[in-house]
Amino acid sequence: MTLQIVALVVLVAAFVLGTVRPVNLGAIALGATFVIGILAAGLSTEDAVAGFPVELMLILVGVTYLFNVARANGTVDWLIAGAVRAVRGRTPFLPWIMFAMTALLSAIGAVFSPPIVAPIALAFAAKHRIPQPMMGIMVVHGAAAGSLSPISVYGVTVAGVLNQAGLPNDPWGLFALAFVASLVPAIGVFAVYGGFRLRRTAVPVAAAGAGPSEDAGDADPTPSMPRLTLDIALTATAIAGLLVGAVLDLDVGLLAITFAVLLGLYRHQHHPDAVRDIPWSVVLLVTGTITYVGVLQEIGAIDLLGDGALAIGAPVATVLLLGYLAGVVSAFASSAGTIAALTPLAVPLLQNSTLSVLAVVAVIAISATIVDVSPFSGNGAAVIANATPDQRDRVYRTQLLYGGGVVALAPLLLWLAIVLPTSAG
Repeated sequence: MTLQIVALVVLVAAFVLGTVRPVNLGAIALGATFVIGILAAGLSTEDAVAGFPVELMLILVGVTYLFNVARANGTVDWLIAGAVRAVRGRTPFLPWIMFAMTALLSAIGAVFSPPIVAPIALAFAAKHRIPQPMMGIMVVHGAAAGSLSPISVYGVTVAGVLNQAGLPNDPWGLFALAFVASLVPAIGVFAVYGGFRLRRTAVPVAAAGAGPSEDAGDADPTPSMPRLTLDIALTATAIAGLLVGAVLDLDVGLLAITFAVLLGLYRHQHHPDAVRDIPWSVVLLVTGTITYVGVLQEIGAIDLLGDGALAIGAPVATVLLLGYLAGVVSAFASSAGTIAALTPLAVPLLQNSTLSVLAVVAVIAISATIVDVSPFSGNGAAVIANATPDQRDRVYRTQLLYGGGVVALAPLLLWLAIVLPTSAG
């Protein structure tokens, strides 16, 4: 009993240290795996690392590898420019184009899609008198909308935890709930900022802009349509093939690596950088945390936590507590780490109650991702950094107030909309 409690305290301490110190949470968790699992509990090395999520690691590496290739060879620019051209650049549609493109990039594996889209989006806003706070929030909500797709970092993290626990997994259902949960507030923000009354004039297509600078309002940021090269066509086909593979339940990680290698055989120039730019820190964070959670399961600490939750006699209320914990922590820390650390804590609750697995993990995971509108998150900070100097303070204040509102209300609203209806009776 004492060791189990100590192991849980170490998990909390690791999370705090990973938040307040520039030390990777996953690395701390792997150190804890050695100290708690091997030295204290006497587990063999094989048993201590049995929870290491190999399949999850392959997905994280493979999908981001392929995306890095797409970004380097111009496929991402081609997709964004094509989307703008599809609506002929009409001003009222531009925030939604940015929402959709950020969602798409997030869904196909871009760990941080707002830093990619925000420079273009905020430049559009500055040039065409679109409120920059609204555009920034639309970009971040777009990232959250796509963040729990079956091949995204967060989506595969949730799936990995559920598969390890032997619980049913509904990746497309989770994706749909996350998309709707982000789309609804995005519509509200668009309406409040007068999006439906934006001047309905076509935006001229000019040279591509690199993002807002001190004189961002003086240059037309609308991207020209890049030439469709064979490299871009092959990469776009690979991305489409990856999505089809996910629907067919193929091994997405190995499929993505295979596509990336085939693209490299055609043109290898971008691939050294694509491998280097894989978010290895995120891979370490997620896999290290899940490995330590495996130790907690092995020594009975998760069961102890589950018994404590059941002893409260209100599993439905416990889900709300986990949702708020995910939202508050993720507003200041890594969403991936939050999901990786908190989703396993719901496992014993799910194994010993009639609660819907999809509803419970949706409240936790969506609460952890939707709060990225906070200016203290990486995505929120990327938006603020790309606002024009005269609007930066306004964008910051808006995100601070709006983000606080999301943290306060989102877990409750998700709980009311998803958990209560599925737990009735």
